[in-house]
Amino acid sequence: MRYVIPITMLTISTTRQPATDLGFLLHKNPERVHEFSLPFGTCHILYPEANESRCTAAMFVNIDPVRLVRGKGEASGAMDQYVNDRPYTANSYMSVAIGDALGTALGGRCKQKPELVDEPLPLEIRIPVIACRGGEGRLVELFGPLGYKVESIHLQLDSQFPEWGESIYFDVKLSGSQTVRDCLRHLYILLPVLDAKKHYYMDKQEIDKLVAKGAGWLEQHPLKEWIVRSYLGRKPSLMLQALEQLSNAEEEIALIESSSTDEDLVPEPRKQNLHQQRHDRIVEVVRDLAPKTVVDLGCGEGKLIRKLLRIKDITRILGMDVSLIDLEKAERKLHLEDAGPKLTERIQLIHGSLMYRDRRIEGFDLATVVEVIEHLDAARLAAFEKVVFQFARPQTVLVTTPNREYNAVYGINDELRHSDHRFEWTRDEFQSWTMKICEAYGYECRVEGIGETHDTFGSPSQMGVFTR
Repeated sequence: MRYVIPITMLTISTTRQPATDLGFLLHKNPERVHEFSLPFGTCHILYPEANESRCTAAMFVNIDPVRLVRGKGEASGAMDQYVNDRPYTANSYMSVAIGDALGTALGGRCKQKPELVDEPLPLEIRIPVIACRGGEGRLVELFGPLGYKVESIHLQLDSQFPEWGESIYFDVKLSGSQTVRDCLRHLYILLPVLDAKKHYYMDKQEIDKLVAKGAGWLEQHPLKEWIVRSYLGRKPSLMLQALEQLSNAEEEIALIESSSTDEDLVPEPRKQNLHQQRHDRIVEVVRDLAPKTVVDLGCGEGKLIRKLLRIKDITRILGMDVSLIDLEKAERKLHLEDAGPKLTERIQLIHGSLMYRDRRIEGFDLATVVEVIEHLDAARLAAFEKVVFQFARPQTVLVTTPNREYNAVYGINDELRHSDHRFEWTRDEFQSWTMKICEAYGYECRVEGIGETHDTFGSPSQMGVFTR
């Protein structure tokens, strides 16, 4: 049985002689192994080679995958499942390790050889595994303008099963003439930007970090707006402040102010975000249809269920989700632990998957499937269709999913709207899918948009109302 130790790694090498001066710049003696404790694991820095002609510093971050889910504070992050890629790919955890273990070098301080701080050195950076959904082109767009030559290998999902295809991960080598301080600052900002899954809460302190570490290079970067948006979790309130500090370009600020966002973005004051608009529209449709029983497939933390509870004519609501952690949150937010018999008879939460027939979800008047299908692999859609439309077969099914065309309004042209989306459909693609479902399973369907409508790109979300 093959066992893989979960370690994230990057190396920094130089051939500027004497190459061992790299140890002075990093404040880490090449003759020692350096160990640092982190909230989510440990970090080790060692030198696999250190001589006059070439010196390499290797940073290993050993992340505890269980603590990512069960831990508290920074270690718990936003991970909602035990099986994830955090311990293996360079990401915001590596960025935090750089800040903690190499903070002096990151700040541009070298007491013993201060003259080296501002000297560009021939550097080579190796990142064996990093996620990049934009492909090699995005890597070049990010690091190329900073003076790096980018070489990358697109990694397969599994070398033993080549038919599974390529993954979103790359083995990357960057080379160029850089100061060590600037190199570390580039990595500090761009590693979490590429991965797009920062593990801690975004607040105004992140703006200060971004501005401080981006000083001298981010202001002129061609992808400045995209970097700022990704680094700050696509939160407009933080993005505006960051851009104001990076530059006073009114055009850039106007661009962000005019951008709409999905539910993971902070809405403007007095304006409902898309998540609220979507749920409100679903509640309106449910009221009009007047079902007695409703099943919410992919209920998450129970936000829609809490709104459906206000419809008194609904006698039974069942919520199902694949995530036990989300179901636990839903139980707390619905106060089911302390609820009386009347409420507990009306609401039930169950753990289950939409990939397998489940008789517990059969016999309902109406089913809601809200922003779920885009998280399924396209190859598994057929199983989902049978589970919902053939076996569960409610009288009405409400399905919502993003409209990919609207991504242009968000300034997202070559990416999916969320890192966990497997696909996103255009309006025509969604319409074709609904027609296929109707023909196969005896339903009729009308499609409508949800959210602010754009003359060219339509609405940000689209809903199919299937009835039989």
